[in-house]
Formats: sequence, C-alpha cells, structure tokens
Amino acid sequence: MVERVPITTRDELLLERRKFIGASEVPIVCGDSEWGSLAVLYAEKKGQREPLADTPAFRRGRWGEAAAFEALADERPEWSIKRAWVHVRDTERRIACTPDGFATRGGDNRLSVVQAKTVTRSAFRKYWLNDPADDIAHGEATPPAAYRLQTLTEMMLNGLDSGVLAVLVHGEWEWDLRVFDLERDSLVEDRIHYHCEKFWREHLDPGIMPPFEPRRDEALVRALYPADDGSELDMSTDNRALVLVEELTEVQAGKKRLELSERAIKTELQGKLGTHTFGKLADGRRISWKQQHRNGYVVGPSDFRVFRILPNKKGGSK
Repeated sequence: MVERVPITTRDELLLERRKFIGASEVPIVCGDSEWGSLAVLYAEKKGQREPLADTPAFRRGRWGEAAAFEALADERPEWSIKRAWVHVRDTERRIACTPDGFATRGGDNRLSVVQAKTVTRSAFRKYWLNDPADDIAHGEATPPAAYRLQTLTEMMLNGLDSGVLAVLVHGEWEWDLRVFDLERDSLVEDRIHYHCEKFWREHLDPGIMPPFEPRRDEALVRALYPADDGSELDMSTDNRALVLVEELTEVQAGKKRLELSERAIKTELQGKLGTHTFGKLADGRRISWKQQHRNGYVVGPSDFRVFRILPNKKGGSK
C-alpha cells in the first residue's frame, strides 16, 4: 500500500524517515553509493546516530534546488512544474521518498517526477561527462548510478513512467542546466525491492548491525564507542584481529622509515641549494627553499624556510 502524507515540519520528516528506506538511501542499500555505508544507515534507523546536521553541502543542495526548478521552468516553458512537500511511502515494503517536484510535459501531458541536483563544474566533468574533456553544456553525459536509482525509486513509488533529473551545473561565472529523461525499468525495480527487503530482513528487523566498512565508518565507530569501560576482551581466537595488528605495525614502521627518508632527501637537496632560493632541474621543474615569517601569537614570532617541489610552467610532474 502506497500512501501520500503531507510534510509539515522538517523534524517530523526526520522521525518518519526512520521507519522507511528512503529513495536517497536506496543506492547505499544496493551498493551503488559513493557516500554512506550500511552500518551508518542502520545506526540512523535505530536511533544510535543522529542524522547529519545541516551541513554546508546540505544547505547548498537545498538552496540550489529552488534555482534548479527556476532554470527548468525557463528552459521548458511549455511544461507545468510544481515543487512538492510530500512523503510518499510504501507501507508494506517500507520504502519511501520525498520527491522534489513534478512536471506535466507540454505536448504529451506526461506527468513526471522531477529530481533536482546542483553539481559543481569539476564534479560534473569528473562523474557525469562520458568524456571529461567534453563541453559541459552539450557533451554526452550519463547520470551516476546513485542519482538514477534515487529517481527510479521515486518514479516507482509515485506510479509514474517517466522522470527528469534536472541538474544545475554551477561555476564561478556561469551556470548550465542539464536535463536527463528517465523511463521506468522493471529490472532495476526488482533489484531495489530485493536489496531493501534483504536489509530489513537481515539487519533492521532482527537488530543486527551490518559489518563496518573501515574506509567509511571511522566517524561512526568513534561515535558509537566514545569511551572505554576498563574491561579486557579476549581476542585470542580472532585471527583477523591478529592480522590487522601485524599490518598496522608494518604500516607504522613503513611510515616512520618514509618520514626518515623524506627528511634525509630534503636535507641533501637543501645542502645543494645553500643560500639560493630556487633550483632548476633538468626536466623543467624547480625546487625552492624560501624563507617565511610567522607572527607570534601563542608562540613567539619566527622566520623559517619551507621546502617544496614546484611543477614546471608547462604543467609537468609535481
């Protein structure tokens, strides 16, 4: 059963979102997200971790959403476009979404979900353009999997056959609007249902946290376990823990060796420079050992030299 509940406040929405897997969270569950992890998502749904506060990135997206709709209205004047403030939720599958808006297209009068995004020019070039060297305004581009999954989930929940990704690409001096049309995909919908059902069945319903992803969950682990209790855990049968300790010991020793090597190499190069500020290398790069002055605040003022490797003017190796 799919129900549509008007959203009255942001706090109310945050509470209701704990009961469902949201469209923006579907890419995490399906393993197609560049951010977040299953453990973080679990902790938020269980109230073990508060949702992220209003970060600069979140504010940019929220403020930029209005600009994206304004741009879409300018670029598609024949469309009837409306913002939305509704929580659409499948109470049986426990999947939900808060679509940014809807558009009735001119000509065929098709009703489409509108998902608005704001993207920097560098990010669009790196993650959207098929050829990063291509033109941002007209180059062939493909939406990242996470954004496509989010929009397809919203289309599925709203029972609509079409969707629009309205992407406002912003730079310092110019903004470009890229519009991507999406159609329903039954295979992707089956995948969404499978992974969401699995996450509820294996983790959320029985209360079993997913394994941590060490490269993504550092902040979560520190938040979950902020203090020790003085006890000792017997890890003598945990072979993985022993391997990790050996790896950490090796990495720390290697880091120390590299730091000593770095200092020795810098000292040798500094000895070659002597009183010279710059040194030009055979490949066009330069090195510098330049004096700088630091004003005294907590500590007294001082002058010191900073050693750097400078790229050549033609953009050679750094």
